[in-house]
Amino acid sequence: MAVDYIEQKAIALSKKFYTSDPFELCDCLGITVQTDDIGSLKGMYVYIKRNRYIVLSDRLDTNMRRLVCAHELGHDQLHREQAKYSFIQDSEVVDLIDRTELEANRFAAALLIDDEEFMELAREGESVENVAKRLNTDPNMVILKSRMLKNRGYRITAFEHKANFLKY
Repeated sequence: MAVDYIEQKAIALSKKFYTSDPFELCDCLGITVQTDDIGSLKGMYVYIKRNRYIVLSDRLDTNMRRLVCAHELGHDQLHREQAKYSFIQDSEVVDLIDRTELEANRFAAALLIDDEEFMELAREGESVENVAKRLNTDPNMVILKSRMLKNRGYRITAFEHKANFLKY
């Protein structure tokens, strides 16, 4: 799936419902969100008989719960057909090797991180960790957002991660 399509999908959804809060969007879309003990999983997306569910780990802090919800909402918007045949389970939300996981992460980054706010922090020369802290998100989402903006033509040096595991 093209990155532009994924970003446009996230932006269109937030404009349609006047919010980028993933919990509010799930409510607007009729997606049931619940928190439970799901072992080592951080979240999962389930689609059964036209009913859509997002289950979040009860072990997540507030910021990670928001990120995982946005990620699972991405699965709903981008991979619903795939979810008809098997649950989409995420033990690592920032897994960016699997195509469907990378797409869900791109959706979450586009939904949760405002372009202008991000650019302002990037221009200030903040580190990945500081930008993530100020945006209440994961450093890997900051890296992904920087690469997405660079690909859209923004004048930005894409952030790099020490482990260099993010392949784009």
